[in-house]
Amino acid sequence: MKLEKLSIYIDNLLLDPNNPRFADISDVALNIDKSRFSEPSIQQEAYNKMNNPKFDVITLANSIATVGFVPVDNIVVAKLENNKYYVIEGNRRTTAIKYLLKQHELGQTTLTNENIEKLKNIDVLVVDDKENASEHIGMIIQGIRNVSGIKEWDAFQKAQFINEMIDKGKSVGDISKTIGMSIKEINRYYKTYSIMLQFKTDEEYAGQWKPSYFSHFDEILKKPALRNFFEFNEDTFRFDNLSNIKRFYDWVIPDENGKVTISDSHDVRKLSELIDDKIALNYLDDKNLGKAINFINQKNFNQNKITASECLAKIKEAISAFKNVLAEGLEKELTEEEISELKNGIDNMIENFKRVETLKNNG
Repeated sequence: MKLEKLSIYIDNLLLDPNNPRFADISDVALNIDKSRFSEPSIQQEAYNKMNNPKFDVITLANSIATVGFVPVDNIVVAKLENNKYYVIEGNRRTTAIKYLLKQHELGQTTLTNENIEKLKNIDVLVVDDKENASEHIGMIIQGIRNVSGIKEWDAFQKAQFINEMIDKGKSVGDISKTIGMSIKEINRYYKTYSIMLQFKTDEEYAGQWKPSYFSHFDEILKKPALRNFFEFNEDTFRFDNLSNIKRFYDWVIPDENGKVTISDSHDVRKLSELIDDKIALNYLDDKNLGKAINFINQKNFNQNKITASECLAKIKEAISAFKNVLAEGLEKELTEEEISELKNGIDNMIENFKRVETLKNNG
């Protein structure tokens, strides 16, 4: 991996408008062509997104204003045309510097001339153009830092990164070695991302898709009963039972009143106990998970409820087993502890029988 250290003027340092972190705050597809990265409107939009409170850029800017820019981790960039570079790793730090300089221009903060010069010329590491084009070094650096690094992406962002790496021709084994994630995890994330895309591209439901639903679909793949219910296809990584999966879409998206049937992955786990019962499914279609769960719980209670004749049959089996102990001479094999346990059980049974007899006579 070839990395060249350069000092680059801040105005020539472009934010990445396809930053995977933007999935946290927007459902807009991140597919802007690199040839348009330098367009002012695109850079302004990337800057606005990076200033979302979720990324806490202002706190970082205040820190830089106080102690200066300390390059503990290098900003990594890739070269574009006309001496422009776009940031691969370090978009938050770059945004903080741009923000701080803007605030100075507006008179909202005051920086010394020395600090301004230091902030306007930033030492960065530049990825080799040819190596980046063939080996996707930029993506690898992002993966090392954010998939299993010290400031991790969320689950959807990791899955998106894995999907992009696979689309670029990287094998699952190579990805595993690169980012330190197990092959099993990578496959799971890739499958879940694929069924998320099925949701995202559905003509009827695409507008309701959100990255936060990732955990819902991840939970489906963990449950064999749910995989079967939605007919997960191991070849296409899609659900073949479109009727049932559209029902699931309806359960996870809010209705006109904002009511949601399945609110998180914990609710998805409960589905495996409900999907085999038509009445429970009707409750779900009516957006009432609570009624569906209560119905199944009551049904299970009634099925597991034991009758007097069933109890008597088990007692007779126990008496017969006790007789066999004597008939077969098995008492010699019993330990003192087992004899004591047996005696206590019989004593308790005698006491319980007296209670049964009293209750029966008084009934």
